[in-house]
Amino acid sequence: MTITHNDRKKLTIKDIAHAAGVSISTVSKVINSTGSISHITKERVLSVINEFDYRPNEIARALHQKKTYTIGLLSTDDYGRFSLPVLKGIENALLEAQISVFLCNASGSPQELKRHVDLLLAKRVDGIIVTAAKTDTRDPLPLKKHDTPVVYVYTNVDDDNELCVLPDDFGAGALACRHLIEQGSQNIVQIAGPAYYLAVQQRHEGYRQEMSKEGLIVRAPEYGSWTSAHGYRAMQSILARYPEIDGVIAGNDLIGHGVLQALYEYGKSVPDNVAVIGFDNWQVITELCRPKLSSIDFCLTELGRVAGQCLIKKIDGHDLRGKIAVPCFLQRGESSCRYSQN
Repeated sequence: MTITHNDRKKLTIKDIAHAAGVSISTVSKVINSTGSISHITKERVLSVINEFDYRPNEIARALHQKKTYTIGLLSTDDYGRFSLPVLKGIENALLEAQISVFLCNASGSPQELKRHVDLLLAKRVDGIIVTAAKTDTRDPLPLKKHDTPVVYVYTNVDDDNELCVLPDDFGAGALACRHLIEQGSQNIVQIAGPAYYLAVQQRHEGYRQEMSKEGLIVRAPEYGSWTSAHGYRAMQSILARYPEIDGVIAGNDLIGHGVLQALYEYGKSVPDNVAVIGFDNWQVITELCRPKLSSIDFCLTELGRVAGQCLIKKIDGHDLRGKIAVPCFLQRGESSCRYSQN
């Protein structure tokens, strides 16, 4: 079959089937990843599709499968520090399923959120993902009688019937504390963000359990803002009260930056006298720190990928609910490692 440049704009599934020497239903199965087809036949059809740059009629596809192949993404993270890597992971998962995303900034009033939700439902999106700037508990979406699948990622809903994909903040606190203990620290303090953050509370519980296992003194965190200035002032205060401190868990990398500055001015060697670790593994900050800051990475892109895969399963009819905690990992820097890793 010969297809000219102008004809390519008018290509139909029938043309692709004829060029590949297969039936229309076979091409449909390849496009929609359904049915049983031999590997050789599938590769032949895909080769023809790529050669002629064929784009399926999405409207016809949607009518046939009763799906729009679109989802809505509602974000309340104006800054994007956390939502952008999550979005990258979501897109990676949805791209494989040929699903497009409507991105909505829902950081305004509840009325604005409702308008976004109503617009997404009017577009008949197959599902909705909700993300935020922090993992604290929020209200479920006002979907009323709609049964549109929803996944909450990096934000929590106090409803066992909903599905939330969250970073493992408890495990992060435990991992940070365990690392400092393994590096020889015994007098460990936390310089945290605001006390009302769920993540702060969960990380403290992870720290508390690890310290208790070793019979070490558990101290209340020094709460404050998520800033370098808070880390600096809190570290100065701690050094005046507890000069024996030899380990610090900073609530984020900015706080860790301030901690390191205060220790330097006090004449404490890091990590020899005091080992320091932060959270978030924000390389813009960790690599500027001297020494380079160790940090817990929450794998936000993986968090988004898991959320995207879960939404696809929910769209396909799987009953998924509850909480999924995605593990974090330790990015070792120079600020905490007194001993080489075995």
